[in-house]
Amino acid sequence: MTGKYNVEVYDNRIHYQFEIKRNITIIQGESATGKTTLVGMISDYERLGSGAGITLICEKKCVVLSGSNWKAMLDSYKDCIVFVDEYQPYIRSEEFAEAVNSSDNYFVIIYRDSLPQLAYSIEEIYGIREDKKYRGMKQVYNELYKLYNLDNTLSFVPEIVVAEDSNSGFEFCKVFYNDKCVSAEGKSKVCEKCYGLVKNDGKSVLAIVDGAAFGADIKEFLRRHSANKGKCVLYAPESFEYLVLCAGILDVDSDVLEKTYDYADSKEYSSWERFFTYYITEITKNDKVYCYTKKKLAKAYLTEGNLRKIADVMPEICRRLE
Repeated sequence: MTGKYNVEVYDNRIHYQFEIKRNITIIQGESATGKTTLVGMISDYERLGSGAGITLICEKKCVVLSGSNWKAMLDSYKDCIVFVDEYQPYIRSEEFAEAVNSSDNYFVIIYRDSLPQLAYSIEEIYGIREDKKYRGMKQVYNELYKLYNLDNTLSFVPEIVVAEDSNSGFEFCKVFYNDKCVSAEGKSKVCEKCYGLVKNDGKSVLAIVDGAAFGADIKEFLRRHSANKGKCVLYAPESFEYLVLCAGILDVDSDVLEKTYDYADSKEYSSWERFFTYYITEITKNDKVYCYTKKKLAKAYLTEGNLRKIADVMPEICRRLE
């Protein structure tokens, strides 16, 4: 499934309106914020149609996944927006994650905690914003998606950079930051790596992660670093491949970057990070100079001019280092 879709649900008491554009959208929030009410209205409309006194407007069919036979239900859904309430016992299971990752549906999952078995974007974590009887969704980490500093971004100068993994992005960081860079060896280890450098070694740290798949880890990262007095900054672009594609080094279809939702098929790519990796690999596969692989970054990307082009896409704070 691809595309961007507006969902509008209302009755004579309450009105929801929001936009869905990725395979996984997370809605968080405490009790009594309207999350379960939203799912209930969609379920009632699914069963009773307009007879439920509810209006649902969307280009795609909206359905609610529930019950012990959820897998058979999901197998019957094609090209739908599937809503899942947090009370479903399977929601944290690997079986559910596998089903989501191979599905040609979009998912809106109501869950107030993290779901580490799923790769979802920081940008697609929302709370419900209430304005009298009209309710939409607001990004929980919308500022963090670009850059999140726990104190003062203007005065912060990192001493060391923590890259999410040891692949091409790490190679770029090693060269650009003159070896003042370490790998966390995976996104689930970023929080602990940064915490050790800040708390135990007294370092100021810039962490660079793939925002397109870091959603499950962001809550813990913020919890661990909330008391670090501006000693840790998180930069979370979609992915390193996304930065390269935006840098003007390669001939890139601008629509792919501006309307990724029309290209990143949910059945083929569990996150936009995977789509951008596929795309850059595909457009450079016959280029002997710029042929891109995830594991090893071609030397052409590490020339002074291209290093600067990639860095210019990043915020100014990411171009400083003690």
